[in-house]
Amino acid sequence: MNTMRRTKEEATATRELLLDCAELAFVRHGVARTTLQDIANAAGLTRGAIYHHFTDKPALIEAMLARIDLPLEHALTAMEAQGDTDPVAQLRQFALEPLALLQRDEHARRVFTILLHRMEFAGDTAQLLARQQATLADCRGRCERLFMAAQRAGQLPDGRPPRQAALALIAIISGLLSLATLDDDPGPACLAAPAAVDALLAGLRTGTPRTPATPV
Repeated sequence: MNTMRRTKEEATATRELLLDCAELAFVRHGVARTTLQDIANAAGLTRGAIYHHFTDKPALIEAMLARIDLPLEHALTAMEAQGDTDPVAQLRQFALEPLALLQRDEHARRVFTILLHRMEFAGDTAQLLARQQATLADCRGRCERLFMAAQRAGQLPDGRPPRQAALALIAIISGLLSLATLDDDPGPACLAAPAAVDALLAGLRTGTPRTPATPV
């Protein structure tokens, strides 16, 4: 039994090592330019060892994604668990949580960097783009409902369309996530996040919607 347990632990450790090496290789060289042999070499293992755990590169990428929380999915799950007791506070937390995740979880930061900047979504990886698009749609819908709840609660004035407010918040989050993953240090983007989100929410509280300009 001890031998079986040790063998299983060794297999798990090998799998984790391969995933760690894959993250680093994809960040440095991109997904398209990295082969499974490159990852095996980085781990000090044979090509057969990596194929024992992953049938191909898409399977490895799926395993890489499975062991982390993606920022927006993580924030969405946390927000859904809270209810609508304080809509504006929930919107603020939703906007800041993805950046906090990237700052505290190195694996999540590397994997999200890969998704944003190191791979193209075609063929076997096209479903990853569909997954991100679905998450964005869920986030926009949830934020829109919270903005509506904030208006009903008197936290925000009625003049601003909730859909516009939700799109503006998602745009700020997406931009900050992109900045945080373009640099090895996500700190500056994370530090800027509270002020950026608070500025948007303050503008929604006090600003008057502009009348669209008449086309010339």
